[in-house]
Amino acid sequence: MATPVPVASLGRDAKVSEAVRERLLPDYDVVHTCLDLSAAEVELPALFAGDLTIANAAGLGSNVSKPAGERAVPKIVLFGGDIPDDEVSRVTAAIRARTPSIRSIKVSKLDVLKAGGLGPNPDVIAKVYRKKIAKEEA
Repeated sequence: MATPVPVASLGRDAKVSEAVRERLLPDYDVVHTCLDLSAAEVELPALFAGDLTIANAAGLGSNVSKPAGERAVPKIVLFGGDIPDDEVSRVTAAIRARTPSIRSIKVSKLDVLKAGGLGPNPDVIAKVYRKKIAKEEA
């Protein structure tokens, strides 16, 4: 089995974030989740640049339970439907200032509705993320 691609996320709801994380496995491993802009602007640029000692204010993601030497540096940043476009731009710019090659994927509420989800449906959100990542890789 291939190693999952490490990703990070910014969302607003811890329960939804964790449920989506579970549904992205085994292909994608959400190693670090932020739940607010201020944490994301500090934590994600450092993490993407390789600082595996950065604290995780939300305490979410697979890196939380691992010693620093076993943590993974994410390759993609995922944004939830409740994250405004200006915050997506700010966080993406902050990460790219240190790590220009990162990929940024946002799932909007409209994406979820078009895929058949009503409200924050983790199954549908994970499906949309997978589709958007695959489309970008093609």
